Amino acid sequence: MLHRPCFVVHFVRTLIGDRIYIVKKKSTTYAFIDASNIIYGTQNEGWKVDFKKLYKYLTERYKCSKIYYFAGLENKNTKQQKFYKLLSKIGYDLILKKVKIYIQPDGTKVRKANCDVDLTFYAMKDIDRFNRVLFLSGDGDFEILIRHFLFLKKGVFVLANSKRTAREIKQLKNIQFNDLGVLKGTLELDQQKRRRLRTSPPHVL
Repeated sequence: MLHRPCFVVHFVRTLIGDRIYIVKKKSTTYAFIDASNIIYGTQNEGWKVDFKKLYKYLTERYKCSKIYYFAGLENKNTKQQKFYKLLSKIGYDLILKKVKIYIQPDGTKVRKANCDVDLTFYAMKDIDRFNRVLFLSGDGDFEILIRHFLFLKKGVFVLANSKRTAREIKQLKNIQFNDLGVLKGTLELDQQKRRRLRTSPPHVL
């Protein structure tokens, strides 16, 4: 899907000589979704995100021109692949990482596909393409990345489950934190869709 640039217009007062001019300054917003943090965060609260509603919300509320979705991929999981095709059709930019299976000492299997490095890489790769950034994750590992963006005077928004958001993220100054739970009425997947779309979690831990 082709993404058209979406801009938020800010007005900047500029002094030239003895006159003040109002200059329009365009802002571009990118969003970075940590799938596991969002999916498990809402599941723990008893609801699931409707990702079509979420995409609409992010593009309308924050004027996001690109929305990355970072998650794990299991090659033989056909339901998961169907879900990812749906996300791609909606307009998300999918960054998928192969799930690895680890055998624990007690014999149990744990599936992992840590995407933190991937999210950080793409955020830094695109750093000159946006001046506002939205993180859908409360993972404390992203504190250093957020601090860097604040240092660069970029607008930073964090949208995540309040209970699963690291204290160091909440305590950062000059970011706008919004509790995902407050948006349940806007973003919740209705029961009928939940029965039709039963996909496995992305297993990104």
